[in-house]
Amino acid sequence: MNRGGAVPQERLEILWYCIAAAGLVLGLRLAQMQLVQAAEWRLAAERNRSQMIHQNAPRGRIYDRNGVPVATNAPAFSLIFLPGKDRRRQDLKPLAEELARQLDRDPETLLESLEQAVREESAVRLAENLPTQTMFRLSELKTIYPGVDLIVEARRYYPFGRFASHLIGYMGKMGQKEWRERKPKGYRVDSRTGRLGLERIFEDELRGRDGGLRMEVDAQGRLKRVIDKIPFEAGSNVHLTIDSAVQRAADEGLRGTSTGRGGAVAIDPRNGDLLAMSSQPDFDPNAFLSTDPGEVQSTVVGLSEFNNAISGAYPPGSTFKPIVGLAALSEGRVKPDDSVFCPGHFELGGRTFLCWEHKGHKRVSWLMGLAQSCDVYFYTTGLKVGGAAIERFARDFGLGSLTKIPLKFEKGGHLFGPETRKKAGKSWYDGDTLNLAIGQGELTVTPLQMAIATGALANRGNVWRPRYIQKIVYADGRPDSVMNSELRQVVSAKKEAWDEVQHAMEVVVSSGTGGGARIPGLIVAGKTGTAQNPHGEDHAWFIVYAAKPGEPASIAIAVLVENGGHGGSTAAPVARKMILAHFGMEDPSAPRRPAAAAAPVPAPMPMPLPIPGRTR
Repeated sequence: MNRGGAVPQERLEILWYCIAAAGLVLGLRLAQMQLVQAAEWRLAAERNRSQMIHQNAPRGRIYDRNGVPVATNAPAFSLIFLPGKDRRRQDLKPLAEELARQLDRDPETLLESLEQAVREESAVRLAENLPTQTMFRLSELKTIYPGVDLIVEARRYYPFGRFASHLIGYMGKMGQKEWRERKPKGYRVDSRTGRLGLERIFEDELRGRDGGLRMEVDAQGRLKRVIDKIPFEAGSNVHLTIDSAVQRAADEGLRGTSTGRGGAVAIDPRNGDLLAMSSQPDFDPNAFLSTDPGEVQSTVVGLSEFNNAISGAYPPGSTFKPIVGLAALSEGRVKPDDSVFCPGHFELGGRTFLCWEHKGHKRVSWLMGLAQSCDVYFYTTGLKVGGAAIERFARDFGLGSLTKIPLKFEKGGHLFGPETRKKAGKSWYDGDTLNLAIGQGELTVTPLQMAIATGALANRGNVWRPRYIQKIVYADGRPDSVMNSELRQVVSAKKEAWDEVQHAMEVVVSSGTGGGARIPGLIVAGKTGTAQNPHGEDHAWFIVYAAKPGEPASIAIAVLVENGGHGGSTAAPVARKMILAHFGMEDPSAPRRPAAAAAPVPAPMPMPLPIPGRTR
């Protein structure tokens, strides 16, 4: 026993060991903080006196085939809020109310954004793409409310507004789920992404890498100075096969029809290039970038994402007759001079099948049968050639299957014929052949399919896969990605049959039902169509191709006007505008006004801009 109260030596040694171990741990931790984690702690210290102001990188431009930008960027003002320290709700409420008055926004929503910025101690965007007048009004608030500031950055801009909107698409904000998926790629919660069309398909190529400014701020959130700058990297540019002039003619032509609904597609029959794709009703993608939430909301509510050009499936009506005629002439089942008497109806098995001309066309042969679109002539021709041969030729033209254009929601329509019926376990009757011969019954097609088929009628059998991208010019210096034309299949028919069909289609325009597309100085060949619609007024069709004398056809068009009635009076004028635009011709039938009474000249389309990037 230790009677004198002295501490045993062993306990002292244990105590000293404990003190030494604690000192060693503290020393190691201090060394870790000073040496290993120095950069991290320095950054944390900087965060206490700085804010990162992100600046959106310019998105890659989208050009038409002639270098005209159809989607570009414009400088825009954004309102940001930089939270200072010790901000309280009662301090933020007056700011929210003042901003709500200036921006015509809900004050509670703005207050939530301000409180979120304070909680997360990070800058927040309160408004984007501000008009100049609004920007000047808000700039006065900078001296009254600390933390409010304005920055300039690139914003998406569509110079032609409602132009090929279903093809180009629009930009919009992400949902929480999508943001969590894209966050590892550098997307912020307020980043905008492509929501439809090319903007969505080529999001990775068009999107650049955002930059920003690290700003020193005081305790109230006021900007003091730039600490460092992170440069942005612009996105890659996409070059289309679209011709802006033809596209604008298609858009305006469809809007000007009696119903303002339908689809129009133009291709180059020589290689399958898409020259125009219009779907009506359309929308202005700039509206999604508006600072007015009401405008954005009304645009979203009224948005028709349904693309009639590739998703609308309709009976082709009489536009199918050139294919029926090609099958009959090539198979040798009819001769061009064979005539048929049309009394206005056709009797089969106790049923009466009417001709559109109730008075009848009297006696007609092949040429006038197509030029006047005589249903009785094609009833007779259909029975001679048979449903199986018609179905085979329709399939060769690509009907009943997807064109596989790289766009979402394309439909393949429905092929109608004995083989298709047999696969479905159903029988085929002569009455079905009569319906098929005039493009009715269960046969449905899209305007895109009919444009491709019209191109094949023009080039004598080459069925192209539609191409709408010429190339992608990468911003990082990689070699351009060039999209090549692809021949999908070839329609095999006799030369004499091609001669007869093409000549008859020219007569349709020169002296038949397609006179609304006649253009002096050009070879124009087409076919009108009226598709029966059990739900209302008939749909109007027109297919056509055109060429300069002595040259191959350079444009093939299909126009569909929903509930438009007769194709010759409703759809043909739209196609005519597109042809004139393609050849750069003025309308020769337009009345000339005296100079003093001339109408104001519309604003010209922007000239092609220099394309940034490498030259070759």
